[in-house]
Amino acid sequence: MKSIMYHYIRNKNDLFPNYNILTKNEYLKQINKFSKDGLINSYTELFEKNNKYLLTFDDGFKDHIYAAEILKKNNGIGIFFISTFPFKTNKILDVHKTHLILGKVKSLEALNELNNYLNKKNFNQFYNNKERIKFNDAYIEDDDEFYKKEFKRIMNYYGNIKLKEKVLDYLLKKFDINVKTKDYYLNRKEIRHLVSLGMIIGSHSENHTLLPRLSYKDQFKELKNSKILLEKITKKEINIFCYPYGGKKSYNHNTLKILKQLRYKLAYSVNSKDITLRDIKNRPYELPRYDCNMF
Repeated sequence: MKSIMYHYIRNKNDLFPNYNILTKNEYLKQINKFSKDGLINSYTELFEKNNKYLLTFDDGFKDHIYAAEILKKNNGIGIFFISTFPFKTNKILDVHKTHLILGKVKSLEALNELNNYLNKKNFNQFYNNKERIKFNDAYIEDDDEFYKKEFKRIMNYYGNIKLKEKVLDYLLKKFDINVKTKDYYLNRKEIRHLVSLGMIIGSHSENHTLLPRLSYKDQFKELKNSKILLEKITKKEINIFCYPYGGKKSYNHNTLKILKQLRYKLAYSVNSKDITLRDIKNRPYELPRYDCNMF
């Protein structure tokens, strides 16, 4: 089975010229190709040996209504991984504030403004040097240029978790970015629409925070609270999870223990290889996915 990860599926936007997106036409071409080879079209096939394509969609964007409807027309189903923080707060997740900033302005400009603000506010402890070393190879394989990867590393991997929201909100205001939550994410009704199309809803944690940076207690809350809220919305059991950011460093022993305790059945990361039956049986919480841009 080939599991493929999607995020933004939309046409280009002049306001955000630097967004990393897959256009709708590119998505259609991929669906046409995958449907010829076979798309996963039932929940049970997730646990079986097959040569089909499993499409997965992270973050619960509005884009995914279109993605799901096209998938349905081609007799396939996908897994839609949703973070629940926006439902509770009506706010944009920090990870997506980063996307918006880098989508609108050049990365060097964003990085310079970030450093100017940190110096002005004397946020000397914004960087955790130990974590900076630990996560310094994040995005190393991405095609993005250096300054963009560095900005993302700071915000997503080793910037101060408690200060990030304040810093990002300043940058959004500085660069005149004002995106409403209701226009950015799926709402409850739209999630139920995906379910009615036969799509599978999975948890993507509550806050989309890098889980190994959290205590056992806080990780437990991330995985449990998102599960409970999504079950309330969908009226279905939520037993599939996807790690924020993906890769080996996006989870730890505590995460795996909590997934088992909360009775999740599968969890997906990011690693460019096929899923084997051995993976499903022996490593159900470490299933690989390809990035859609590889196709």
